[in-house]
Amino acid sequence: MALQRYGFIVKSADLEMFKHHSRLASENFDMSISGVQDVAQAELVAQEMITKGIQLIELCGGFSAEDAQRIRDAINDHIPVGYVQYTDDERKRLQRELS
Repeated sequence: MALQRYGFIVKSADLEMFKHHSRLASENFDMSISGVQDVAQAELVAQEMITKGIQLIELCGGFSAEDAQRIRDAINDHIPVGYVQYTDDERKRLQRELS
């Protein structure tokens, strides 16, 4: 089966998982996007994505390796879960620009 159904989860303190979600779809691409406040909500969203046929989940840079593992555990490692990572230089740049 071709990979066509993606999930992307973003995290911010002011996102509401029942309110902040969307979908991008074309003939060969279908992405569900959900916003959450924390990793516990991300676990729930990931479980829901599984029921909707999502084939892989990606997490924004606000999630850590430990968070990604918690989400993998919550879905029994049913599908791949990846997360955005920044290089050390990019982390320093983010710190400068956000302070």
